[in-house]
Formats: sequence, structure tokens, C-alpha cells
Amino acid sequence: MTLDVLYQFNEKYVPYAGASITSLLENNKHFQNIRIFILGEKLQSQSKARFRELAAKYSRQLTFVETDSLVALMKKMNMPTYRGSYAANMRLFLSFLLPEDVERVLYLDADTAVVGRLDELAELNMEGHPLAMCLDSLVRIHKKRLGFNREDYYYNSGVILFSMREWRKNRCSERIGNHVKNVRAWYPSPDQDLLNVVLKGEIMKLPPRFNIQPVYLAFSLRSYYRTFGRKGFYAPYEVREALSQPVIYHFFRFVGEFPWHRNNVHPDNDVFDKYLALSPWKDYIKQPAENGFILKFEKFLYKRIPRVLFIKLFRSAYERFIRKANSDSLKNKINRTM
Repeated sequence: MTLDVLYQFNEKYVPYAGASITSLLENNKHFQNIRIFILGEKLQSQSKARFRELAAKYSRQLTFVETDSLVALMKKMNMPTYRGSYAANMRLFLSFLLPEDVERVLYLDADTAVVGRLDELAELNMEGHPLAMCLDSLVRIHKKRLGFNREDYYYNSGVILFSMREWRKNRCSERIGNHVKNVRAWYPSPDQDLLNVVLKGEIMKLPPRFNIQPVYLAFSLRSYYRTFGRKGFYAPYEVREALSQPVIYHFFRFVGEFPWHRNNVHPDNDVFDKYLALSPWKDYIKQPAENGFILKFEKFLYKRIPRVLFIKLFRSAYERFIRKANSDSLKNKINRTM
């Protein structure tokens, strides 16, 4: 049985991706073949050497995918950059990047940890869907701004299972490119929003155990559902089952911090530390998060007030962030047309 996995990151994220890849390989030694494809942006030769060392340790194949031709194509299609880079949207154009013999590929963000076996994803009947994803846990307001109903599903792009045959058959990359060119190019969450908008109704829903998000661990489920609601999301029993049998943790930013920051309060800190210590980057020294007053104050409150109260502040802070992101997106759109 073969497992193809794709990562995408720049030099800054190298140690974190190293911990993630270590977790993937450590917990899936039973696979006959694992091929790892890396869409790297400005990776140093020393970093590439460490990744090759890691793959060799587990007798796995690792390939650095050349992206210059894709960047040229994205420029020609007028694809927007995100924070000055085309990297965020590269995985939307897999049909131009991966070898033809890749039939199914699992994309993982660098801020993930694979703590279980991935057989279920390798063997999943995708029922004609071009991709499968888990639901996002924080989109109460953002979903509405995109024109979705409360009952509609909105997916998180940190973990994506692609059926390359269906992706190519349905011309998904081309449709995304056409949407950018003719409908809308700028979104607050560029790749995630494009996937949800352009491929609405075509995404297969995965169980939450394949994308365990920080809010599931930081708050009680009762508080979470009271604050964020139940419509368009997993039932409570599904999240409970996921927490009892996790497969992939996704530790995106929480109260301004990641688990690789010094003295962080991130709920995934111990998981990250475990696999970092097993990786070639075990010498990584954590640095404090470069946060402003608001995020520092948010962390202060998280440590001192009851979680049932803090989660309401957390939701308000996130919604404020989304409003600003939408405003910035609109400004980018206006500037692009001037």
C-alpha cells in the first residue's frame, strides 16, 4: 500500500514541518511505500539535506517539487499573492505539479502532527469527490460574509485528501483560475476560501479526528457549542469520538501563539514537543511570540479567567480579526482594479 503526502512551506517553517513529517513517518511505519512531495519556497540547502536525512532514516522517498513554472503560470492567470508570496495557492494547482502516477495525495499543513495510522484515508472510497476535508471550527461570521447559509459546510484547508483523477476530470484547478480571473481574486483566507466557494457541494466531509483543532482542546464542548452554535457543524458526539481517537492534530495559532513559541499556552504544545524532539530539528530553540498588546492581554485573560467566560472574548476577538481581514481583502481588490 502506497501513501502519497504533500507539504508546502517556506524556510521559516522548516523546523515545524520537520516535526510534522517526523510524526507522519513515526506513526505509519507499516506502509509499504510513503512518498513525500515538498513544495518548498526558498529552502536552504542545509534544510533540504536534513529532510533527506529524515526520509532516509525511515527508508522513504522524498521529492522537492520544482515550482518556477507554476509561479509563471499563476502570474499569467493574475493569481493574487498572499503576504507577498504565491505559495498559499500553489496546492490548488496540483494537476500541474505532481507526477501522473499520483492517484491520491494527502496534503498536510506544516503545523500538523500525525499521531495515528492513515490507512483509512489511503483506502477511503471518495465516491467521486475530488477532495475530502474536515470542517473549520471558527467560521460563524466568515461563512456568512462569503454568502453561505448557517447550515452550509465550510471546510478547513490544513488537511486535504485529493483524488487526482477526479480533480483533473472536474478541471478544478482551471475553475479556480477562472474564478480568480472573472469573479473574485482576494479573500481573507486565500486557498481555503477559494476551495470552499468554487467547489461548494463537491467536497467530501471527513470525520474531525483527521483535523483536531485547538478549540476542541482548550474549551469544553458544551461551552464551544453554546458560543459558536451547532448548525453546519459536527454533532457533539462526533467531536467526542475524535478526541478519544485522534489521528491528526492541527495546531494553528491560538491566543496569538503556536506551540513552537516560548512559554506558550497552546493546547498542542506537548504533541509538538514530542515530535520535534524526535526530528533532526531537536536543537530548535523556542522564541517568544512577537505579539502586540491586544494579543498579550488576550493571553493574560486566558490564564486568569474561567474558560466559559474567556471563550466569548475569544469569539469576539476572532470575529474582529475576520472583519479586518475582509476589509483588507476589499482594499486589495480595489487597489488591483485601479
